[in-house]
Amino acid sequence: MPSYAVIGASRGIGLAYVRQLATRPDTTVFAIVRNASASTHLTKATAGLKNVHVVEADIADYASVERAAKQVAKVTGGTLDVLIHNAARTDPATIYLGFDQLYVVAASYAVYSRSRDAPTPSPSMDALDADFIEAYKINALGVIHSIAAFLPLLRASTAPTKKVVVISTPGADLNFIRAAGVGDMAAYGITKAAGLMAATKYAVKLKDEGFVVVSLAPGVVDTGETMGESGNPDASAGVAQFVEGMNAKGIPMELLTPEQSVAAQLKTIDALTLEQNGAFLNYTGEEWSL
Repeated sequence: MPSYAVIGASRGIGLAYVRQLATRPDTTVFAIVRNASASTHLTKATAGLKNVHVVEADIADYASVERAAKQVAKVTGGTLDVLIHNAARTDPATIYLGFDQLYVVAASYAVYSRSRDAPTPSPSMDALDADFIEAYKINALGVIHSIAAFLPLLRASTAPTKKVVVISTPGADLNFIRAAGVGDMAAYGITKAAGLMAATKYAVKLKDEGFVVVSLAPGVVDTGETMGESGNPDASAGVAQFVEGMNAKGIPMELLTPEQSVAAQLKTIDALTLEQNGAFLNYTGEEWSL
């Protein structure tokens, strides 16, 4: 019985993974989320499903992820076939900001979210530092925490190929940043680049153990529908504007739904071979390139 752990499964791409994997016969799916009671979209999607187990873990806290791995091991008998790390920090309030903007906005957002009349604090490098550190804990250390915690289970798998998939982004690629002229999205891009490096390091480390570890760019996906209880139209509009801007620069992009992206990603994951270990792939299976 194939087993999958999807880390970051409460909404968007992760939720689409759980939905689609749950329809596969004789497949066990573990939906790893930070707060199960607050994951209302996941709760609705998995109601009555016997092959989906919701497990809590905060990927910024390694002990928390270790506990989640132990819970998974109790169900599977100590094994796991495929680990899909989807968790990322994608706060629409700060994700598109550059260095100069982060001085102010990162510091003021907590206040702003409580009161739109709150005064804006003075620019501070401390605000930028705090935002970067939070992003790094999730986008970089989170990758390491997930793989390290679930590695004993993956090593125990009897699958011909043990698979680790880290959901990445073109925003982690230097060539894309230069060609697209993306000078903003500072904390997100830099920390996702660190996550890409972490996945690649693990690929090298595990290459002789029957593993294929890849980073996977999911395409540009509108996840706004599952942000909050009733969706986030502003987030959807921001993604659509990004796609429009890239196309205007001659960089062709298509806006995808989570369902479209994940259907293609799963075909790619199903077809992974040992020769692809360490690759940075597009969601359609080709090596990522502009």
